[in-house]
Amino acid sequence: MSHVTMGVKIGMLPTGGIHQFALIHKQHGKLVAIQPIEELQMIKIGSGEWPIPRTQKFHDFFSEHGIYINPTEGQEYFDIHSAIESLWKIRYAAHPFNQQKGEGWSNGKFRPSQKQQVYIFNRYGVRGYDQDYFADSSFFQLLKDVIDKDWIDEYKRM
Repeated sequence: MSHVTMGVKIGMLPTGGIHQFALIHKQHGKLVAIQPIEELQMIKIGSGEWPIPRTQKFHDFFSEHGIYINPTEGQEYFDIHSAIESLWKIRYAAHPFNQQKGEGWSNGKFRPSQKQQVYIFNRYGVRGYDQDYFADSSFFQLLKDVIDKDWIDEYKRM
């Protein structure tokens, strides 16, 4: 059975960025492909506005995980752009390319403290920041967490 999900990798990338979004393709539970995508593609595909490449199926990944970027009545708006802008903060004490963006939440300069790393592994299953993607439900949970003030305070205290 084929399955597509979404993910993000956070780090200094060869492209000059600090995060890389991707579609994660699995077959029978095993990883078969990682397809890097741009931020706009991630938002459009994730919200079901654009079809999933290679499948031509539309799927609203965000609402499936309680993230409403185009809410209807009774749903709370989720600020996807604020979440994306905050992703770097879990890894870095300061933005690595733009000091004007302020401080991050990491207790280490280029990677989280040991306690934060253990927390991230236990919560999201991510161990190696330069290789691993926050994927599937971990990706969507991370998006929610990075704009949750209580989560941010707890993370910073580690």
